[in-house]
Amino acid sequence: MSAVSIYRALLLVRVGWLLMEWFFGWDARRHVNSFTLLHPYATYFAHVVAEFTLFVILAGLWFFRRPARLIFALALVLSVVDAVFWPYRLSLPPSLVLAIGWCVVILNGAIVAMSFLPPVKGLFETQA
Repeated sequence: MSAVSIYRALLLVRVGWLLMEWFFGWDARRHVNSFTLLHPYATYFAHVVAEFTLFVILAGLWFFRRPARLIFALALVLSVVDAVFWPYRLSLPPSLVLAIGWCVVILNGAIVAMSFLPPVKGLFETQA
């Protein structure tokens, strides 16, 4: 099994988890506050835009586009920093989902690492 096929398998797992999170509503940040009560469609629209953006970035990684690699790495750094300071609410998803969510953070790290290390790194450089 080549590194490129492992890389693409990791991307497929990440997209699969993205769709499962969206379908079952396992996002840890889905809670009721004053903004969601006043503007329920605005928060739904923001979630749709965020999920679609991540899907487009993952598609860019699938086709080895350099901007997608940089944006995904920066988004991962921002999400890890944000997760450290995010106050968790009482309405957390099931514990198994929370554990798998942290495994997805590790999965994202593996995707970034493979993106910047050979031989996958070479494919990003030839697609410029």
